[in-house]
Amino acid sequence: MRVDETLAEIAEVRRADQIPDLLGRVSAAYGMKTVAYLGTGTLDRRLPRREPYLAVTYSSAWVDHYRTKGYVKIDPVIQTGLRRLLPIDWTEFGGGDESLRRFFGEATEFGLGRKGMSFPVYGHSGDRALFSVTADFSEREWQWARRTAFRQFPIIASHLHDAVLRTEGAARPQLRLSRREIECLQWTSEGKTVWECGMILGLSPHTVRCYLESARHKLEASSNTHAVSIALKSGLLFDLP
Repeated sequence: MRVDETLAEIAEVRRADQIPDLLGRVSAAYGMKTVAYLGTGTLDRRLPRREPYLAVTYSSAWVDHYRTKGYVKIDPVIQTGLRRLLPIDWTEFGGGDESLRRFFGEATEFGLGRKGMSFPVYGHSGDRALFSVTADFSEREWQWARRTAFRQFPIIASHLHDAVLRTEGAARPQLRLSRREIECLQWTSEGKTVWECGMILGLSPHTVRCYLESARHKLEASSNTHAVSIALKSGLLFDLP
């Protein structure tokens, strides 16, 4: 499945009960063992406080076991992921104590893949989320996936988070960028380098980098690609002639 096809499917989501099936299709399309979304602060502020939003392709047995054991208190993916900006490869937790080794061992026994990765999403109103995938790839396959398919997952995660906000009735505030910030993002979205953007816009590469950095800060984006994704979804970019 191409990323634009995935994003088109996400854009069609209007009800919360559509999201688990969507995750299943994403999992199958990218050869993942499981896919999960965990969101916090995604609810309309006028509604009573509820537990974090969870949509997964995990077995119900693992979800029940996880809750019964209170694993949220020791799960390093949750404890670390909701404070990080960059993707988290679960192998970094491999040297943990006995309780963590038992936790990941049980996760594998309940059907999660032997390898996992999580992609954090930071919203504009204190909302945040984790989009996590697992697979039973060999080390070589895993490294190849990190260099290829996994580059699409931060964009998919951000769009999925927007779909959850949409189904939960939580509106995002209007985003505002300067004309130059929009122009730099626009040409970046067309695959232009910083130097090429500067040549097109009559700006120095340093100035282009400054505008891109400013846009990333305003959009709370972790990279130029992430900023372009947010700007596209927000209707800030325009069609080039």
